[in-house]
Amino acid sequence: MTSTTNNDAYWDTPGALRASDALTPSECWALATTQSTGRLGFFREGLLDIFPVSYLVLDERLYFRTSPDGVIATSDLSRVAFQVDQVNQQARTGWSVLANGPATPVEDEALLTRLWGRTMDEPLAPGRRDRFYSLAPVRLRGRRVGTAR
Repeated sequence: MTSTTNNDAYWDTPGALRASDALTPSECWALATTQSTGRLGFFREGLLDIFPVSYLVLDERLYFRTSPDGVIATSDLSRVAFQVDQVNQQARTGWSVLANGPATPVEDEALLTRLWGRTMDEPLAPGRRDRFYSLAPVRLRGRRVGTAR
């Protein structure tokens, strides 16, 4: 039987030729701004759902748009996970950022004006996606992986 608990001495140890370094919050935010699609995870009907969402970063918050009556908007978003990454398969390098916290609808008119004025990829799903949500992470962490130095 293989152990997968944190008591396993090799759980956080990279391979002999691999390196894995924790990212600072500033590095996480900087990297998150380089992408435009991430994954939003949340619980719905007792199961974990993960949806791709187009997003933008503004003032150390993540913002995404969805349908006002769709699956995301009608689910409990009080505890979500948002993950974004970049992987270079050939170089075997990359990074991943994970943000946790509540996602809340954006109601402030001035903020909505700012958000609509920003360049943002259109949502991947079809239909009207004009409801902005904000994720102000209570936990933000990331890792960069690559070859050992």
